[in-house]
Amino acid sequence: MKQRILFLGLILIVALASCSKKSAAPDNSTGPFKFISLTASDSIIAVNEATNLIATATGDGLTYTWTCDFGTFIPNPDGINSKVKWTVCHADNFTIHCTVKDRNNNSETKDIIIRTHV
Repeated sequence: MKQRILFLGLILIVALASCSKKSAAPDNSTGPFKFISLTASDSIIAVNEATNLIATATGDGLTYTWTCDFGTFIPNPDGINSKVKWTVCHADNFTIHCTVKDRNNNSETKDIIIRTHV
């Protein structure tokens, strides 16, 4: 009789130990992909000055690609790729392109024109 009680107790302990409550993974989603805006702190700057560029987008796993035929992009020191500075050493009108892509390969490109003067 003692063996049966011990055996049943052991089975009960094993059964309870193997039960676990699975919690749902947190929803880290920021919603569907959408490239909301591309803005500059100044759209007219002097040669060799810099303007701050900010891309605003929603979605998961976003990456930002900045391009322009001339000038230099200065990365954000905080490592935030949606914000950069841009400068150029001669006067003209420049079109800056920003492409945002999410982890599902949805992407969109927006352009902004910056005019530089002497």
